[in-house]
Amino acid sequence: MKKSERLRTLIRIEEVKEREEARKLIEFQKLVEENKRKLSDLQDYLEEYKYKFSEIGHTGTEAAKLRSSFAFIGQLNAVISQQQKAVLDVEHAADEYRENWIRAKQRVDILEKAISKLRDQERRRELKLEQVLTDESARHRRRDL
Repeated sequence: MKKSERLRTLIRIEEVKEREEARKLIEFQKLVEENKRKLSDLQDYLEEYKYKFSEIGHTGTEAAKLRSSFAFIGQLNAVISQQQKAVLDVEHAADEYRENWIRAKQRVDILEKAISKLRDQERRRELKLEQVLTDESARHRRRDL
């Protein structure tokens, strides 16, 4: 088996790894978008709740309702903080998978260039051998005449 053929097997293995890294990257990019959407929804809900709360505040309300509304706003802020952290965590993971995919792609590219060079070398050797055999055959025919 030629060196280029042996390397081709290695490239197939590396291509599988690269596709897996790309799949993980896509999965985490989707998670990033999903988490950002959830964060945006929470922030919108908080703003809407604060607006409604301020409207109620102008008309007057019971102290218990005010405390409960303040507590709820505090809980929403805590959930929003947790979601912001979740977004950052998933973005960080996606960045790592992007780096892994880039490295895997670079390995495949390097191996493909190496195979291309090896194939060129193998073709040149084959052409040289063919030329030597052709020359040798021509010499034998001349001798036989």
